[in-house]
Amino acid sequence: IALLAWLCGAYLDSALPTTTASWLFVHLGRLSCAASLSLAPGLLTLLAALWLQRRHLLAASASLLWTLVALALWIDTRIWGFFRYHFNGLVWNVLTTPGADEAFQLGASEILVPLAASVLLCALSWLLFLRLWRREAVRAPGAAPRPFWRRTRAVFVLVLVPVMVLVAGLYARADLVRDPHVMAFARLYPLYPRLTVKRLARSVFGLELKERATVDLPAEGILLAYPRAPVLLPPDGPTPNMLVIVIDSLRADMLTPEVMPQASALVPEARTFADHLSGGNATRFGLFGMLYGLHGSYWKSIYDEKRSPVLVDALVARGYEVRALTSASWDFPEFRSTAWVRVEECAEDRLVSAREGARDDGVAARFEDWLGERDAARPFFAFLLLDAPHQRYWFPPESARFRPFPDEVTYMRIKDDAPPELREGLYNRYRNAVAYADEVLGRLLAALAGSGELASTVLVVTGDHGEEFFEHGFWGHTSNFTAAQAQVPLLLRGPGVVPGVEVRPTSHIDLPATLLELAGADPARRADWTLGASLLAPPAGRARVVAGWDTLGLHTGEWILEVPMAGYEGMGIAVYDRQWKR
Repeated sequence: IALLAWLCGAYLDSALPTTTASWLFVHLGRLSCAASLSLAPGLLTLLAALWLQRRHLLAASASLLWTLVALALWIDTRIWGFFRYHFNGLVWNVLTTPGADEAFQLGASEILVPLAASVLLCALSWLLFLRLWRREAVRAPGAAPRPFWRRTRAVFVLVLVPVMVLVAGLYARADLVRDPHVMAFARLYPLYPRLTVKRLARSVFGLELKERATVDLPAEGILLAYPRAPVLLPPDGPTPNMLVIVIDSLRADMLTPEVMPQASALVPEARTFADHLSGGNATRFGLFGMLYGLHGSYWKSIYDEKRSPVLVDALVARGYEVRALTSASWDFPEFRSTAWVRVEECAEDRLVSAREGARDDGVAARFEDWLGERDAARPFFAFLLLDAPHQRYWFPPESARFRPFPDEVTYMRIKDDAPPELREGLYNRYRNAVAYADEVLGRLLAALAGSGELASTVLVVTGDHGEEFFEHGFWGHTSNFTAAQAQVPLLLRGPGVVPGVEVRPTSHIDLPATLLELAGADPARRADWTLGASLLAPPAGRARVVAGWDTLGLHTGEWILEVPMAGYEGMGIAVYDRQWKR
């Protein structure tokens, strides 16, 4: 275990803890990681002792097991040093695939030196094992047992187990209070078990996550270079209000007068984007792209470090008043700890409604009240998420336009061979929910017009992702990267925006650059903080990324490439056509 802990020191080359908690987590985590890794060879040695009665064989097997673990750990430290990830399926694929050695070649010394060290370690371990065994064998029968502190188990009871518990507790506390100084290092060591207690804290101790203390944000990224340079809005530049209205699960073909008359009425005075993709096939990644201007593969790093989006940072620094409203929860996905972490007091969720099924009435009512109570001398950035069209597709009875529809969504009955009447009913229920969300949109726009702020507001209406109804064999979202699940409508209206139809390919990650450049940000510095373009001048052709949980969908035009994201997991890049045929 001491040897493994010494090898773990190589992970610390990139770790610069700046707080007491992060220092303890990083340095005690080194010992905790070694103790955790020791369990595999230790337990296997115990099993071997059941069958191998000869001590030389048992010593040899134990020495070989421990040497292999030490060698694997040493290799992992080299992988981490180069690539900042641990041994995974990608590495295994390189080691086992014929021809991979042509792409990744090692010199003779890079093979022989670790191999010789491993042989030497195995031999020394074998000799030491036999020596310790012999020492035990010559102890006089009936001799007094050693004091507890001199027994092997004392090392575990007094040192290793307390250290492992302390390190796990440090992570659990950091996750609960959102301490980025600790969580940024959670991926430092391999096979680290991430203990979280948020659900326990809420259910047993009654802790409301929205009531947690404000996060102590570091001035710069810890392991993540975001942004590479801050965005500074000119003090004498334009300050348009910004209102972003996101309708959950809104697929692109819902923007019709039949389903969305309020949104359709905006089309003549707005810029409409005919080929627009969300940043993900789920809410987490769709909103992430809209707010950060990054692909969803950055989500975990952003979450660990509790990085606020540059969009919010720049607007707050310019004096904008921020408000984020939803009838859903900002705790899942964890936007309270990411997108709104700098302005947490401005993030309001679970807004209730009086009418049955009218899930988003509370958002409209709160927005109306906020417009009347806010400081009218300051510009505002408001981000509203309407949740009604998310499964189970909420709407009040009086908003039902499309029939027939089921009274509720019964998941047990939904499968790829669902009968046509069930599919039609689900689709009608979904359209009723979208129509209700459109009614709420009309109420929001009326409130904005009534406040006299409509003309000076940059308005965005869009969806976070789409919703499939068996077009490609799936229902809902998160299952593929087709247009049904990834393409959403986007309307952009306001000062500096020329009405019309944009047919060039655009993406949710283009929104932050567009909004900040309408407020005077320098387009030449865009690459310092976003991977997106401007919606007002998008490139004529591009590959666009749609994020899923563990893969990315790369839209190249004719094809969709499904690319592994967080670890190889034994799969390669799969190529599909637009109908999701491989």
